[in-house]
Amino acid sequence: MQQHPMPVTPAKWPFFGDGLMWYLRCVLTRIAALLLIHAPLAIAQETPLKTLAEVRALSSEKAAEKLPVEVEGIVTYFDRKVENIGDPEGLILHDGTAGCYASSPLQFANREKIRPGTRIRVKGVTNPRSYFPNIMGAEMEVLGQGDLPEPRRITGGDMFTRWIDAEWVEVEAVLVGLEPGGLAFTVVVEIDGRTFKAEIPEVADAEQRVASLMQRRVRLRGVVGTISNNALQMTDRHFFVPSFDQIVPIDSISRQRIATLRTIGTLLRSDHGPDEMVRVKGVVTQLEGGGLFLRDETGSTFVQAAEGQQHPPGSEVEVEGFATVAPFRPVLRAVRIESLGEVGLPDPIRFQPANGINVSLHDERVVVDCIFLARREGLKETALQCRDGDRYFEAWLPGPNRHGRTLKTGDQVRLTGIFEVTTTRPMPRIEWADGMRIHLAGPGAVEVLRPAPWWTPERVLLAFGLALAVLIVALVWVWLLRRRIAAQAVIITEQIEKATIKDERDRIARELHDTLEQDLTGLSMQLGNLAPALDGDPELAHQRLSLARRMLQHCRAEARASVGDLRNPHLLKRSLPEAMRESLPVVAGEAALRFEVDGKPRPLRATTQNHLLRIAREAVNNAARHSQPRHIGVRLSYDSEGVTLEVKDDGKGFDATRPAPAGHFGLTGMRERADKIHADFAIESSPGKSTRIRVHLPWTSPVVHPRRRS
Repeated sequence: MQQHPMPVTPAKWPFFGDGLMWYLRCVLTRIAALLLIHAPLAIAQETPLKTLAEVRALSSEKAAEKLPVEVEGIVTYFDRKVENIGDPEGLILHDGTAGCYASSPLQFANREKIRPGTRIRVKGVTNPRSYFPNIMGAEMEVLGQGDLPEPRRITGGDMFTRWIDAEWVEVEAVLVGLEPGGLAFTVVVEIDGRTFKAEIPEVADAEQRVASLMQRRVRLRGVVGTISNNALQMTDRHFFVPSFDQIVPIDSISRQRIATLRTIGTLLRSDHGPDEMVRVKGVVTQLEGGGLFLRDETGSTFVQAAEGQQHPPGSEVEVEGFATVAPFRPVLRAVRIESLGEVGLPDPIRFQPANGINVSLHDERVVVDCIFLARREGLKETALQCRDGDRYFEAWLPGPNRHGRTLKTGDQVRLTGIFEVTTTRPMPRIEWADGMRIHLAGPGAVEVLRPAPWWTPERVLLAFGLALAVLIVALVWVWLLRRRIAAQAVIITEQIEKATIKDERDRIARELHDTLEQDLTGLSMQLGNLAPALDGDPELAHQRLSLARRMLQHCRAEARASVGDLRNPHLLKRSLPEAMRESLPVVAGEAALRFEVDGKPRPLRATTQNHLLRIAREAVNNAARHSQPRHIGVRLSYDSEGVTLEVKDDGKGFDATRPAPAGHFGLTGMRERADKIHADFAIESSPGKSTRIRVHLPWTSPVVHPRRRS
């Protein structure tokens, strides 16, 4: 076998002598290798990205490597008043090449100096979790105040191009509404017929400034933001506007004040277009977020207005603005609302949803009586689910869980609010209106007319459940009681069986005493009288000897029958038909035996079955011995009245009206056994004809049914 040389290893104690040098060489070699491998990468990572265009050009995979970024740019949007708990503080900046969002885990240093137009230096790393990669973990350094960059002019057709994200743009728009509840002051603008949201940092006179700009064409400057899902797919676009100064009216307000007085019912008819200013007078029926509902003698409509909350319900106002299309009825976008005084709320229109949807009631103030079913909590409203007849609908309360009274399922309530027609079809055509909802002003718009009855479905189910539980307990108790009774019955039955066996043995003992002993005594007397007759009268002696022999045979048969009563193997193991089918051929002799069973066999008491079997055996035996038959028929019939045993032969017969000859005890024994089981015994026979024996045991006999055991 080839020997391999042993490797060179250091000494046992490496920190002494040559071992120390060996380990030092190994460590230095590893350090040099690591430096050679990782030095280029470290040098590359130390070189930060210098422009925002480079950051935006990164793929999500590359941005996930958290590459360093160091850029200078101008802040285009920063809201110092917004504190979104749980999110890092952020701003949007532009460096001349592109726009980008930058966030910091802490508040920016010198944040009070940061405003739109501030020049800052940002140091951070790339973040892939955005529509375009952005900067996170940023350190901000304020360099001074500058000017906002020249905006890029766009149209509505540019709003969904990919490159416009985070860009500083200018677009012509129309302010058409106001929406509360955002992180900042949110207005609705319309660009080329499509609506977008714009967030503006809140100021003290924000509502007044929006009111002065409503329905006017403006030049809007801001940053385009992208709303995306978890897969970074674009789902919408909106604006970040740094201040109201970036919303500049285009049209002069004096030209827009030329308005025609019209009624709500004549808005947007063929003689009126959405670009014509109108004036409408009416009564405020209910306030809604972003406006109010207005009613005049021709109908009702919704008025979009920033100053809508300044005019309480019951006020008469004059609205100046533009009508625009909306489902089922035009809405009015207000430029100006002037109060004309307090006139009081008009009476609501009574409406019954069960009678069908009335489209002409859209935006009207109505009163509805219905049944409350359930409550559904939303983010912006509480929906009360109600029913009137077979029609189900919802009534909306503003805000979640604002209803002070606790409604219960089944309460009959009266709702007062604004009626809205809805449809599940793709277009809001009048013939396709198939739903409705009620907009309630507050908890006071809900009145309980009659509380729900005590027997609510829940309580009915509870009562049914309790009744079912009681029934189950009762059934279990009955079952346990039956088991207990059955167990006691078994014990009692066993005791009765033992007593019955004892009684039967005593009976058989008495029978042996009363029959066999008497027969034996008579036999002894016959034999005693036989001796004198032998000398004087041989014929008399012969007769007495013959009688003694028959008496002896009868005693022998009775003894065997009595022993069989104690333990009958046929009845112990089989039913009565099976016992007869097995035991009768033995006593039939040379005659052909035919055994038949009619009906469905029913169990009988053991002693009763034994008597019937003994009667059948005795009848077949007598027929075979005395009638010389060729055929013997045995029929055991079970019917609704009872069980019947018939034994019939085609032998020579006998005179049934005459008493049995001396020494013949078969017929007597069968009658006695029939009497013991309360059965009817009948015999039909005459010389030269067949013999028929019939035993009928009715079901009413007290010895028929067997003792039951559980």
